[in-house]
Amino acid sequence: LPAETGEPETGAPETGAPEEGAPDERDRKMAEQAARIDELSRAYAALLEDNKAFRQRIEREKARVVEAERASVAQALLEAADDLERALAAVSGASERGGEALAGLVDGVRLSLGALHKRIADIGAVRIAVAGQPFEPRVAEAVDTMPVSRAEQDGIVLQEVRPGYRIGDRILRPARVRVGRLAQ
Repeated sequence: LPAETGEPETGAPETGAPEEGAPDERDRKMAEQAARIDELSRAYAALLEDNKAFRQRIEREKARVVEAERASVAQALLEAADDLERALAAVSGASERGGEALAGLVDGVRLSLGALHKRIADIGAVRIAVAGQPFEPRVAEAVDTMPVSRAEQDGIVLQEVRPGYRIGDRILRPARVRVGRLAQ
């Protein structure tokens, strides 16, 4: 018995011997696998770039939404400030005639208006300076013209009816102004 003697059986094929064409088959499979790895690596890199672009797009959208909300809050605060300014204008001079109670009320409204202006500034809203400047339709709305006799006052903002505000480059609301027109 060959198994007992430790001699190999004759006629049995060797299991470790390479078959004909096996190195070519291995090389082909390795090339296919290398190509697949390369393809997956490129796909992974593309996904990473897409993810990065997506995150940047989300950040820009988030910043846009925050900016729009800030503008909306600033608009509401500006309307409240306008109402308080009109109330103060209506009672200007009346505080001396109305006694101590009215004077206290006027002082309270002034303090509230100051706090409101501080909150408007904290949001980032800045008043647009237009008085004495050439009329700029991008930042001001002409509600009236006033006749002027000097040519250098033609097209100049003479009076601000309602202040305009901006946040950054965005105009929250244009100023309402009266513009000088040369009398002919």
